Amino acid sequence: MASPFFPSLTKVWHGESYPAISPSRPEISAKGKVVIITGGASGIGSSITRAFAAGGSTKIAVLARREENLVATKRSIERDFPGTEILGLSTDITNRRQVEDSFAKIAETFGKIDVFVSSAAYMPTGVPVLSQECDLDDWWQTFTTNILGVVQATRAFARHAAEGARVLNVSTCLATTPPLEPNVSAYAASKAASSKVFDFIALENPGLKVFNIHPGLVETEMSLKSGHGGMDHIDLSGNFCLWLASPEADFLSGKWVWVNWDVDELKARTKEILTTDLLDTKLGGVSFTGFNANVGDI
Repeated sequence: MASPFFPSLTKVWHGESYPAISPSRPEISAKGKVVIITGGASGIGSSITRAFAAGGSTKIAVLARREENLVATKRSIERDFPGTEILGLSTDITNRRQVEDSFAKIAETFGKIDVFVSSAAYMPTGVPVLSQECDLDDWWQTFTTNILGVVQATRAFARHAAEGARVLNVSTCLATTPPLEPNVSAYAASKAASSKVFDFIALENPGLKVFNIHPGLVETEMSLKSGHGGMDHIDLSGNFCLWLASPEADFLSGKWVWVNWDVDELKARTKEILTTDLLDTKLGGVSFTGFNANVGDI
C-alpha cells in the first residue's frame, strides 16, 4: 500500500511485517549470532529481541533499567523459543561503570558480539522548550541518555565486537524530517545528534556495518508519553531489524532507512544507494554525491 501520511522512498509502504523480512527466511537467519539489545525489554526493543530469537539466535543479551521487564522478557522468550538463552542485565546506559561491567559480562558469557542494537532511549514530558513549565533538567536528561548513554554503550560494544559486526541505531523520523509537531524538541534534537554520531562511527570503523533506522510509528509507553498512539504493527520493527542484520542489507550501511520501506524495492536500487548520497544525513536540496574531500586538506 502507499504511505497514509509520510512521503516514501519506495512505492510499496508497509505497516506490518511481510514475507521478505520474515524470521522464517533462512537468508536472514540469526543462527549462531550473539546479539545485544539495549532497551530490549520493552516497547520496540522487545519486538527486536523477539525477532532475533525467532530468527534463530540462541544467545541474546538484553540491557534495561527495570528488573521486572528483564525478568518478564527472559521468561517469555525462553518459553516461546526453547534453546534460546536471554541474559538480562539491569543497566542504566548513562552510568559508564554499569555499562562496561554489563558488556564484560556479556563477552564472558557469550563471547564476541555480532549484532548490537541501540534501542534504549528517553523522552521527557512534552511541553514547549521555552515554556516556564519545561523542566530543563528533564529536557537535558534526554540528551544525556540519547547521546552520551548511547555512545557509552556503543563504545563498550566495540571493545567486544566480532569481525564484521553490525550496529543498528533505533532512531526516529523526527531526527530528519522538518518539525512535524511541537513539544518534542529534546527527543528530536537528541536523536538527530546521535544519528550523526553513528554516521561518524560508520566512517571511522569501515569494518562495521552501521545503520540508522526509523522504527515506524508504534504504540508504546514512550509514544503514549508524547500523546500519540501508533499506526504500525510492532512486529514490523523487529523483523525489519532482523533483516537489516543480514548480508542482504549490506548496501545500506552508513545510510538512513525506514522500516516501512519495501526491502525488495530497496535492493533493486542497490547501485544508486551505493554510488550517490541517497539516504545520507545531509542538507536537503544540496547534492554531495562524489564529494569526499578531507576538510583538513582544504
